[in-house]
Amino acid sequence: MTPSFVSFLTTLCAVILALGFAARMLLGVMRADRSRASGALALALLLSAGLEALDLLTLLYPETVQAWRMAGLLVEGALGPAWIWFTALFARDYEEGRLPGTQRALIFLSCLMLPWAGYLAAQGAYFAPDFAAEGLLFLLPGSFYFYIGFAVCCVAALLNIEATLAAAVHHRRWKIKFILLGAVSILAALILYYSQSLLHRSIDMSLAGLRSLALLLGSAMMWFSDLRRGPEVRISFSRRLAFKSVVLVAAGLYLVGLGLLGEGARLFGDDLGRAVLLVVSFLAGLGLLVVFLSDTVRRKIRLFLQMHFYGEKYDYRIQWVQFTQHLASARTQSELQQAALSACCETFGIVGAGLFLFDHGRKLYLPVSLVETDQHEGGFKEDSPLVTALESRRSVLRATDVDDPSPWLARAGFAIPIFREDVLDGFVLLGPPINPKEEYDEEDFELMDTMARHISSALLNMRLLDQLARSREMEIMGKVSAFVLHDLKNHVYTLSLMADNAQKHIANPEFQKDMVDSLGSTVGKMKILISQLKGLPDRHTLKREPVGLLSLAKDATRPLPQERLDFQGPDARVMVDSAEMGKVILNLCLNALEASTLGQTISVTVGEDPEPFVRVTDHGVGIAEEFMAGGLFEPFKSTKAKGMGIGLYQCKQIVEAHGGRIEVRSALGEGAEFVVCIGDRRDL
Repeated sequence: MTPSFVSFLTTLCAVILALGFAARMLLGVMRADRSRASGALALALLLSAGLEALDLLTLLYPETVQAWRMAGLLVEGALGPAWIWFTALFARDYEEGRLPGTQRALIFLSCLMLPWAGYLAAQGAYFAPDFAAEGLLFLLPGSFYFYIGFAVCCVAALLNIEATLAAAVHHRRWKIKFILLGAVSILAALILYYSQSLLHRSIDMSLAGLRSLALLLGSAMMWFSDLRRGPEVRISFSRRLAFKSVVLVAAGLYLVGLGLLGEGARLFGDDLGRAVLLVVSFLAGLGLLVVFLSDTVRRKIRLFLQMHFYGEKYDYRIQWVQFTQHLASARTQSELQQAALSACCETFGIVGAGLFLFDHGRKLYLPVSLVETDQHEGGFKEDSPLVTALESRRSVLRATDVDDPSPWLARAGFAIPIFREDVLDGFVLLGPPINPKEEYDEEDFELMDTMARHISSALLNMRLLDQLARSREMEIMGKVSAFVLHDLKNHVYTLSLMADNAQKHIANPEFQKDMVDSLGSTVGKMKILISQLKGLPDRHTLKREPVGLLSLAKDATRPLPQERLDFQGPDARVMVDSAEMGKVILNLCLNALEASTLGQTISVTVGEDPEPFVRVTDHGVGIAEEFMAGGLFEPFKSTKAKGMGIGLYQCKQIVEAHGGRIEVRSALGEGAEFVVCIGDRRDL
């Protein structure tokens, strides 16, 4: 059967539009302007356009139906993984920094569709006795199950899209909504097209125009979103995010409606025809989805329910919980500012907002954070009409009530003052309402003022936390500098003394021997100091290798006086980072020597029962019980008068990065025993 002119034109326009947008995405990826998600979207659109072109050729040249359809089958095998890959990446910023295991498993399983399609293409997937007249391809058993898997892939991609929208705050959802709606229209058409095929165990190629129409609409929405609303934004996406899925509910309602329409067609005749019925059903479903994703419609529905069923505009308990959750999720000053503006926009149904804080250096109220608001030059002076009105009213102002020529107020709806100790610290400018007909009254203004007071407290707390963190950093830096300078001064004094004596006694062989020994000892101490100041590793940066634990202990302690070290036990094999674990053994032995009197020997014992361990034992002054309970492994706490207090802290961090632990037994006057339990012998 030959496609109609309208169907031919629709398919041609859809292919051109999809290929154009795919090329735009690929150019962005090549220029590093766009993320991997854009590359995945380009691949999905290229495959979708290729499928429409191949099916059009199938209808135009029915005598070679098997050849075109085998190529189309391969495209269908790659189409499912491409859409799942795109929906798993688009606009998502995973907290782990990479795709979670569930998404990787889903992509891997969907990739099995491609070899399955190749197998079917080689063995035969369709039976078409009179394709030229009927346009029907009857499915063989293997292809029937293939299309079940294909439909499952499309549904999985739709669930990913729903999860992305559920995780997005409203100003970010606004940016990505039409990109995802375009993907929804294409995926919904694929599900509808192939569900009909599964229902009748045959593919009706006369319905291919529905897919082309969906691809045309979807590509158009993607073009609109990219040109008008910019590229994708990143959404913090947690693997633990819980959401109520409406995809399955919507699919159920859709199938019920489709059944009712089918029953009506059966009762009143087939005048509508299957193609018209499917097109109307698809457009109705897509239109319903567009309407309910509209912030304006959702705002109107929520207000209607609140006003007519609850008697008040806001459920204050829910509003306050949502608002505090927004602020609590922030970890930095900029995140807190963005969260506060997003909460105001969502609560009051506003498009865009800006936070202005007073800059004491420039004596201006300047924007520090914007959400869906155009940037303008400058800010507001202390004597500007808006600032003067806020200071006198000390409450919410409508932007139209202030005669201020600032461009910031051109599209502003309300100004909410933020006071700190009776001084105007700043204000929030809210944009126009999502619903232009919505009326705002004293109930709204009271809630705005209350939220502003809480925002002021949150901003002040965040500032104080930042100042406290900087103060602690400076305090720690001062302590480290003092200890380092003290140790370096001692080492420099030793070296300078040797340099002075060398001028007189350099020819003396005994002096030469003493000088070499002293240089070796000083270099060893400086290496220990450097190792203490190095950054601590974690389990991901460790370079594990199989080593003998006794050999490692002997190599690590070479800078120390060997006559005072007693090594015992077998050379147990372990998987460790030899450089990092060597620091641990060296630090423990050095501490033991310093705690012991001159001439006392310390014991370094290696064992492997029940797990590999290194035990360092001394008979020195011991450790007080109070210090063991509260300060033993804390940085900058030490029992030594000139100790830095970071050696044991570093040891504990390194051992725990290996998955091990340090055990301590000591008492005053009885020495101390440190046991490093490694407990990891994998891959030996």
